[in-house]
Amino acid sequence: MINRKLNFYFFGEIGEYDKYNPEFVCNREYASEILYIIAKNKPFTISRFEIAKLLNIKDEIVANNINNLELINAIEVKNNSYQVKFPIILEKDIEEIEKYIYKVGEVIGKKIIDIKDVLYAKVSQLRCFKHYTYDRILYHIICDKIFDGTAFEFFTKRNTFCSSKLQPGNRNYIIVAYEDSKLVEKHSNKILCSSNNYRSSEFTFNSFGDLNGLRKDMFRFFRLTQKSVHSASPFDKVNIAYNNVLDRMNKKIAYECGNLIRSVIEKDITYSQLSEQEKSIAQFLQELEYISINEDNSISVNITVFYDFEVATTIKELSDIILENIFPIVKEIFDSFEINVSEITPVRHNVDIKETANELWHQIFGATNEYLVKEGFVATPNNIDGQGRYLRSLTISKI
Repeated sequence: MINRKLNFYFFGEIGEYDKYNPEFVCNREYASEILYIIAKNKPFTISRFEIAKLLNIKDEIVANNINNLELINAIEVKNNSYQVKFPIILEKDIEEIEKYIYKVGEVIGKKIIDIKDVLYAKVSQLRCFKHYTYDRILYHIICDKIFDGTAFEFFTKRNTFCSSKLQPGNRNYIIVAYEDSKLVEKHSNKILCSSNNYRSSEFTFNSFGDLNGLRKDMFRFFRLTQKSVHSASPFDKVNIAYNNVLDRMNKKIAYECGNLIRSVIEKDITYSQLSEQEKSIAQFLQELEYISINEDNSISVNITVFYDFEVATTIKELSDIILENIFPIVKEIFDSFEINVSEITPVRHNVDIKETANELWHQIFGATNEYLVKEGFVATPNNIDGQGRYLRSLTISKI
């Protein structure tokens, strides 16, 4: 029998790469298979020993994973049986979910395109408008900063869905998992609904796109290096301790990267003006394709750059215009979902419906983004083999 697995997605602040980090816990060996079996069964009907037998692994492996998952509040344990505590979407759930998102991307997308003149007028006020087209800027603003950003506060205030969940270890995030299958993939990995953000002091490095691969961006690179450290030696506690040190080192590197990009934009510095340390940072940024070092020693910034004061003003205004415009459509979908959905896995496991609705919003805005890309209203991210489709940006908090 082939062991079925899950793909995990984390929304919010998952914190340091330690025992409370859901990515660290859920990606441990057999954690995915164990969660799949728990989700597939009715709540509190399968034991640790039955799971071990199904997976043909030692009981202690299951026990260790169960302890780790309980620590991060991913499962509830009762009399050696289990219930999942976050939305897990299995193949059999997809048909039910599709009822609520059929054609919705086109409906919402048309509403947005109808007000393009108002949106263009606002976009032309942004600093980056001197360097980028409407469609490239709107890709970052609508698809990411609004739909995967300000929309959560907007809809949470209106009690449409929840945007975060306090978690153990002083974290604030929501986990969603999808069954690893071709049928499910089009609703998880292959839609434009994933934002990667790496923050360090005054800078946020972002990429937004699908999840059909491993992106070459700041967030993913640092996560991959930390993941490799986790299995670097047989000494788990040493690996975790070193990862904590590495996390601080990575923050410092990201700050230097952001500072260099800001200097290129605001001071027009050249490569020959950089110190040896700055040249190392520039070469790192070039390999990540955030900048290009040209033959004449000039440096080109290859990503869209926003500023916090713009996010608080112009982009906030764009957000209000768009979200108020589409709210009646979204509300109708969610009201119907809450009343009628009953057989999907998260409902059977008594997961908060508002938490499951959060994932439905990802499906809705992912479908809308795909429509806006198809119509050419926002930029089309290239599909890079092994990385998927995405575009990078940077937000600077201080000028």
